[in-house]
Amino acid sequence: MLVNSLLENVRRYTALTEEEETQFCTLFTVKSLKRKETLLQAGTVCQHEYYVKSGCLRTYFLDTRGLEHNIYFAIEDWWISDLYSRTHAAPSLVNIVAVEDSELYQVSHLDLEEFMRKTPAMERFFRLSYQQSLVSQHLRSLQMLSMSGQERYVHFREQYPQLVNRIPQKHIATFLGLTPQFFNTIHSKVLRAE
Repeated sequence: MLVNSLLENVRRYTALTEEEETQFCTLFTVKSLKRKETLLQAGTVCQHEYYVKSGCLRTYFLDTRGLEHNIYFAIEDWWISDLYSRTHAAPSLVNIVAVEDSELYQVSHLDLEEFMRKTPAMERFFRLSYQQSLVSQHLRSLQMLSMSGQERYVHFREQYPQLVNRIPQKHIATFLGLTPQFFNTIHSKVLRAE
């Protein structure tokens, strides 16, 4: 049986029977990644959902100029995947790469869909998880439109203090829609103000 953290994550939104928990855990395999190792390459179809047991990953896409834009980070007790690619069996538009050595629990899309079909409580878990994720993305979009670069960085530091020292500043900069140079100026101002 998998580490309790996975089941505790599920229990936040729903309750499974002991038998369902056991069945759910049997769907997962362990996947280890070294720092900078790719989990998902743009252009390939994402076929798994991943739960982060340890480590840190980032999701990014490359624009037409070849510049990286970070759109999501995941650390312990968070989930990561390319929902678009997985849902539509379409080539991924993003890359997922380990920022640190990471250990993940992976479950195949087909196994997960079948389990959710049989287990309404599990479908509830993912519906609520995806709703929370959608709300976070919605708020992030509004912040990008309404906050200055410095306000976005201060908010990021307050909202995700566990990420600030684990993710290189250049990745935080692109996540916030800032150039590395402008980010360095803002970062210095914020540190002086603390």
